Formats: sequence, C-alpha cells, structure tokens
Amino acid sequence: MDKIKTLISILILTITFSSCGNRKDEEKTNSKAELEKVKLPENVFNESEIAKYSISAIMNQPPEIINVRDDDGIYIVSYIRKDDGKKFDYKIKIDGNKVTWGNSNGRWRDSKFDEKIKFSETDNTLKIVQTFNNGSEIVKEFQKAE
Repeated sequence: MDKIKTLISILILTITFSSCGNRKDEEKTNSKAELEKVKLPENVFNESEIAKYSISAIMNQPPEIINVRDDDGIYIVSYIRKDDGKKFDYKIKIDGNKVTWGNSNGRWRDSKFDEKIKFSETDNTLKIVQTFNNGSEIVKEFQKAE
C-alpha cells in the first residue's frame, strides 16, 4: 500500500513539474515584447466606400453614380439609374466584415432567406461576396484609385 502511495505521489509531482515547464514556454511566447511586434494591416477602404461598393455589387450599378451619406453609423446610399432617371435609396450597416442592407424605407435583409454579404480587402482591392441560400456566390472586386 505504501508503494502505491509513493508511486502516486511521484506521478503527481512529475505531472506538476512538467506542466510548470510548459507554462514558462507559453509565457515567453506571449510576452509583451512579442505582442508589440505585431502590426495590423491598415484598411484601404473606409465604411462609406464599402457601403457604396456593396450597393454597386448588389444592384449591378456603376459605383460612379452612387452617393453615400453617413447617418450615425447607418449609411444611406442612393443613385439615379441612367436608363430611366429613377432614383433608388438603400440603407447599409457594417458589422466587422459583414454588410446588411435594405431599402431605405423597408426591412433589413437579414433573415435566413436573404443572401449574406461579406467583404475583404487585399492591397488596394475590395472584394464583395454575396452568398445565397443554395450556396452559390457572386463575387465582385473593386480597385482603389491611387
């Protein structure tokens, strides 16, 4: 019985010491000096531009005709269609890399039946991805003028 108690004590001490060593390695990896070296990429496109290009992609309209107004974090996006002079108004909200939109006086397109819209930036390119319920996607890319 004493041998079993001794073996259990040795096992517990071995586990304790080995986990202490791993903890020190983690602390070295996550040191403040290491964290300060990480540099986050700067966004090339601001939210107003993301709202503009999102409606351009969704409505298949040229971004040059689209106007955006920031209304306390909700972007009011409008354009006049060249073909018939009809005016269209939409609202956009941006949360992380997700875009939610709706007609300016209508519901938000955020039900499970509505397409999901996400964006990503790489260098001077903004990619807008519409994903539909059936898994299909429409991807449009826009270049930032330099």
